[in-house]
Amino acid sequence: MTELIDYDKVAAQYDARYQRNDYSGVAHALAAFVENARRASSWNVLEVGCGTGHWIRFFRDSATHIVGLDPSRGMLEIARTRLPDGRLIRAAAEALPCRTASFDRIFCVNALHHVTDPAAFFREARRALTDGGRVLTIGLDPHAGRDRWWVYDYFPTALIEDRRRYLSAARIRELMEAAGFTCCDTCEVQHIPARMTVGEAARRGFLDRASTSQLMVISQAEYDAGLKQIHRSADDGGPILRADLRLYGTSGWAV
Repeated sequence: MTELIDYDKVAAQYDARYQRNDYSGVAHALAAFVENARRASSWNVLEVGCGTGHWIRFFRDSATHIVGLDPSRGMLEIARTRLPDGRLIRAAAEALPCRTASFDRIFCVNALHHVTDPAAFFREARRALTDGGRVLTIGLDPHAGRDRWWVYDYFPTALIEDRRRYLSAARIRELMEAAGFTCCDTCEVQHIPARMTVGEAARRGFLDRASTSQLMVISQAEYDAGLKQIHRSADDGGPILRADLRLYGTSGWAV
């Protein structure tokens, strides 16, 4: 049974992931995503699933208007402490509370898999974007078969759930095109390799259940059993926990 994630409860711990992992490729992809819009005298950006406001902070000094949207009250409370002048809205991706053609760029990072109806989101994104605007999603593609992750090795239901929660890049492009976007394409934006001992993983917080949604969607019983197996293996002289993950950016143009 899939466990529901209460992001209000984990909001205070959420940003630790940005210290544990390298997301420089994501930052570079976002900078390239908004580059043409920056040349305009006025341009507006919306992040869907903004969480604690980590990514919208990149644009607060350059965008004319930057808006963050998230369904979690707890995540937005933290975002407001960091962006006291920012416009932050509690709402769902499937019903964007904005006027038609009011944004030049709409993006979401590691959030699309939390959207109940991605097709509705892309239709709303197309409505909310100006002609010449662009949408971008960044996230895992567990359907590609390229990734290895110790989380999937020790908590196998996490992979099953990821293949249910995450759309393939090809499916994302299909939904974008159905919503009216053109020139839809996908590229790898971040490679996340890792190799660490169990002790290092524990010290850096990788074994904490709130460290990633993959450990929160499995049952408590599976989490406890997998953690026990990891520590038992460590007592026997191993293992080395390995990861080789990729984040993909998929974008489309509103014309």
